[in-house]
Amino acid sequence: MNRLYIGIDIGGTSMVAARFSESEMLDQSEVPSGADRPAEEIMESLFEAIDKVITDEVVGIGIGMPGFMDTVTGEILQINNIPSFNGFSVKQAVEKKFGLPTFQNNDANCFALGETWFGAGKGYTNLVGVTLGTGLGGGIIINRKIHTGLVGGAGELGCVPFRGGIVEDLCSAALFANKYSKTGAELYNEAKSGNKESLMVFDELARNIGELLNIIMYILAPEAFIIGGSVAKAWEFLEKPLREEVDKFPVELISKKVKLLPAQLDNAGLYGAAALCISQMQ
Repeated sequence: MNRLYIGIDIGGTSMVAARFSESEMLDQSEVPSGADRPAEEIMESLFEAIDKVITDEVVGIGIGMPGFMDTVTGEILQINNIPSFNGFSVKQAVEKKFGLPTFQNNDANCFALGETWFGAGKGYTNLVGVTLGTGLGGGIIINRKIHTGLVGGAGELGCVPFRGGIVEDLCSAALFANKYSKTGAELYNEAKSGNKESLMVFDELARNIGELLNIIMYILAPEAFIIGGSVAKAWEFLEKPLREEVDKFPVELISKKVKLLPAQLDNAGLYGAAALCISQMQ
């Protein structure tokens, strides 16, 4: 029998459940989150989505979602965009409903794991995923598994102290809004047309991110960094200055070998949720 897996991506707007083999997505179903509803009502919608994709070949279920959580019990310790999930365990509810081993982790961790198993990181054992959006998230992969840390807190790169603030102040779209009063889309379109000022903003962002990556290299020395998220769609403007900044790392044996790669998957968190099962059940 083929071993198949369910991956679930829970967000404040929608929830997606998909069936996977160990190499590809096979089917998916999406429902609105209805994030202001009680947890039990949200779960009924999620169960409907899972019912549409589950088959007898499925051996496990993985869940990726925002917030801090106990990855063993699944208890959500802090989440902002689905208030009724605070103190609730999605993992336990899904396990009880479907009777299958179920795994749960933070969505940024799932992004990194998804790219490791299905995307740009397939050829690497140890890597760090960085997601760039309105903030900055991260996931640490060691031996092709998530390094979770205490209460799932490892990889919160956006919260690292940085130049008198925190990393995401200067290494995400927050830089565009706070310093230049523009959106990433506005700056990207201007940069595409050759606007020098906008190109310099992306150069500044990339060099800030490069400084963060250099800090991480002192601690983890990963084989690769996978860069994703909405801001990373401007990779053509980020790649060169980012590489130049990383090349300043004083240990050339590391800096010359580490790979800087754009994410390949449209929804790496969904793929990573399935990879939670694959990485734990092999």
